[in-house]
Amino acid sequence: MEPVGYIIGNNGVDELTVIANPRHADDIKLFDYVYYNHGDAKVLAQVTGINRELYRVSDSLAPVVFNDGVKPVETVLVKLLIIGKKTGDLLKLPEAPPPVSTPVYQADPELVKSYLGLRGRLCIGYLASMQDVKVCLNEKAISRHMAIIGATGNGKTWLSVLVIEELLKLGATVLILDPHGEYVKAKETVSKMDNVGLTIFKLSKQHIGDLTYRVGLMVADPDHIASVSGIDDKAIRIREAFSLAHRCVKLAAKAYGDPKLATLRNMEKVLAQVASGRRIQVGMLQSLFGTKYPTSNLNGNKYFRRLSMILSELNNLTNESAGRHAALAARRYVRKLRRLGVYSPLSTRLLKLLKARHASVINLAGLDDSVQDHVAYSILNRVLKARINYVRRLPGPKYPYPVVIVVEEAHRFAPGNGRRTLTYSILSRIAMEGRKFGVFLVLITQRPSKIDQDILSQVQNYALLRIVNPKDREALLEAGELMNSNLDKILASLNIGESLIMGPMVGGQVPIVVKLRNRVLEYGGGDINLDKYWGIKSDENYENEVSRMMGLRIPKLTIERAKLLLDKISDESLDGSVVRGYVNGARVEVDLKNEVWSCSKCRNSMKPCEHVVALLLRKAMKEAELMRK
Repeated sequence: MEPVGYIIGNNGVDELTVIANPRHADDIKLFDYVYYNHGDAKVLAQVTGINRELYRVSDSLAPVVFNDGVKPVETVLVKLLIIGKKTGDLLKLPEAPPPVSTPVYQADPELVKSYLGLRGRLCIGYLASMQDVKVCLNEKAISRHMAIIGATGNGKTWLSVLVIEELLKLGATVLILDPHGEYVKAKETVSKMDNVGLTIFKLSKQHIGDLTYRVGLMVADPDHIASVSGIDDKAIRIREAFSLAHRCVKLAAKAYGDPKLATLRNMEKVLAQVASGRRIQVGMLQSLFGTKYPTSNLNGNKYFRRLSMILSELNNLTNESAGRHAALAARRYVRKLRRLGVYSPLSTRLLKLLKARHASVINLAGLDDSVQDHVAYSILNRVLKARINYVRRLPGPKYPYPVVIVVEEAHRFAPGNGRRTLTYSILSRIAMEGRKFGVFLVLITQRPSKIDQDILSQVQNYALLRIVNPKDREALLEAGELMNSNLDKILASLNIGESLIMGPMVGGQVPIVVKLRNRVLEYGGGDINLDKYWGIKSDENYENEVSRMMGLRIPKLTIERAKLLLDKISDESLDGSVVRGYVNGARVEVDLKNEVWSCSKCRNSMKPCEHVVALLLRKAMKEAELMRK
């Protein structure tokens, strides 16, 4: 085998400079694997830089070279990052640098496989320089947590989806905190994966989701929900009134044995009573809440005694103007919480969220940061407690399988600017203790400099995509034990869909560059195709056109739902006045002349469903496009 180059510079035992063999200079590519012989062992190295330079010529020859058409002589210099030589099952750096002029050879796939290992079961792609070498991460090393980091548009969510796919194939329980609704589209393609489930949980009726997640007032901390409502930390009297009303309905629910009494509506009733200056007696609660429970057996009830004490404190507020005003203000904040629709007496059952071989996406899109924070805190806290209860055989809710938690936009939930969110506290605990209880993190962010460094330092597996911001690269150098200036150079060279992965998931010794495979599950959040939207009619024009076709006014909500289905239309055709097609699997037919329609999924001829409207919206858009041409 002919050498591809020769060592001409030794920068130490971890980095070398090679001059390329002119016959093979064009064959050397970034991230290629090469080796040189070191005694009886082969030392594997990776190409991290390639430069072309003019061969040195004397001043007297320079005019001839550049002015008389003589082709200049160039050299190709290659930078190598030393991976190591194999000693047993370990890779070690050589004890000394090789002599100058040592030949360097192209490494074959079998040599690379034997040195890198990569015997895991999370197969996310192949080596960037060798497409026939699959990269399969060690699934057991997920217990050391994982961070996926890269600038926007370079494939962070793509990589996270691949990890989720592979985890689901192994039967894992996956929970995804999705602040932008990017994983909602995965529901459309999950059927392509065998025996795998995926559920979208929404927090609002207006959002997309299979089920609604609710945070329970019976277990919520009143200070937390007061903050979510917007009550300032310094508004002590208002917070006091809010907290007393919360404790009142919570204790009433326990005293009467009916959790349904712990509602925001009942909190409003209590605060309205106080604001009006009317004292509340225990016997009044039944009529105030609209309940009919016997009171004869309550005297020995421990909750009843505590309830009486809370009512006494509430009645103290009625005795002074400031207390009544505080109750009135607190009532307004409770009303704001009611409009959110996030809170109910009891939390959604944990076993609806957690299932083996299943992913649950918590769609937080459209919620204020404080609401997202409280929901995320509530869920993560419940998951960790359920795992602790199972492992330590404690009373309370339990879940028997390990849980992988994927946190998108992790810097929003655990910021590194000194601000402490609710979620920070539970993420920090999971990062430090989660592996003992089978709760593992996959943190995703484009701004590692803005995420809490204590949490990031607990992560041992890094999947890094192209990072542009120098501050973000500095943050990684501080947080990651394996990061160094050599790897920093590689980060700047990565293309879209390539990732530098290091940590126990790839053996812990050798960082590798991976080209990501195609995914099965879809996701949103990619760059918008502006050509598709600029220079066309407004949405309102299309909506009016559909209403004209149908001869009736289409509800706004139906229009919005139809827009979400525009990319799911296939086999549309026009036969005279009859439009046909498939919309998200539903067979749709519309007779425009007679203004009648049918949908195989909705079967509603009284009013057009979103499938029918989507097909007509597509027709209106196509006609507008033809007019522009």
